[in-house]
Amino acid sequence: MTAAGSAGGVDVVDLTGVSGPLLTAPAPLRFLRRHPTLHQLVRFALVGALGTVLNAVIFIVLRQWWSALPANLVALLLSTAIGTEANRLFTFEAVRTPYRWRAHAQNVGTVAFYAVYSSAVLMLVAAVVPDPSPLLESVAVAAASVLGGAARFLVLRYWVFAGARADA
Repeated sequence: MTAAGSAGGVDVVDLTGVSGPLLTAPAPLRFLRRHPTLHQLVRFALVGALGTVLNAVIFIVLRQWWSALPANLVALLLSTAIGTEANRLFTFEAVRTPYRWRAHAQNVGTVAFYAVYSSAVLMLVAAVVPDPSPLLESVAVAAASVLGGAARFLVLRYWVFAGARADA
């Protein structure tokens, strides 16, 4: 493989036996590859956003039959389990970790934290807004989870998957 120079501001390479130029990765992707923590943070935010949407959908569905707190806890359990597995595979690329107990401890800690935290948010919403809608409750919990998500990223990156990253 030899570099053929630039064409219109885009790096072009010449591969022997392959006709036509191949473009390199776009600048944002190259930047993220050079900054693994930022790369993981972007992936974590994507998983977190999808997990928050999943939590909200499950909550709103369950809220049709249950009160806010039980619906919140079940939605939390399901979305946390799915989100943690997605982070393990996608964000931290840890197919196997020798410290699997860390992931289990993190799951338990996350569920306990969010159960108390989101329940407190729901009780605060109920105290401030008479007869809040399930949508308002869901939005309040989702907004509050952004702060908890930042702490969760740090725990996952530097404690749960730290050994798997070092072994890779």
